Amino acid sequence: MSRHKDLLREITAALSSQGDRRISEWFTDDFRLHDPTAPEWPTGHRGAAEMLEKTTSGGPSTKLEALSMVEEGDHVAVRWRLSATRDNTLFVYSMMAMYRFENGRIAEDWGIPIQGDWP
Repeated sequence: MSRHKDLLREITAALSSQGDRRISEWFTDDFRLHDPTAPEWPTGHRGAAEMLEKTTSGGPSTKLEALSMVEEGDHVAVRWRLSATRDNTLFVYSMMAMYRFENGRIAEDWGIPIQGDWP
């Protein structure tokens, strides 16, 4: 197993269980989210925290699953599934993202944003 994939699995487990978010351990101080729909997204730990908050905004039923991962050097591509139930309605989304790591932490995230209404 790779430590980059292990870190992504750790983050996934923490988000799905509403566990602790160890932002400074998971993301570099100058983390950048590259999202064309949010060009003014904050950088650093603040931006990482807001990104994770948005991901879990579906509430306590939110479940994040890494369906597959491909690693090349300091980059990992992930195919994600995000689901949540709100008002007896199940929301399920598929996402793709590419992460660049630096010294064992995520430095950059290029993702295809969620399409549609996330609860």
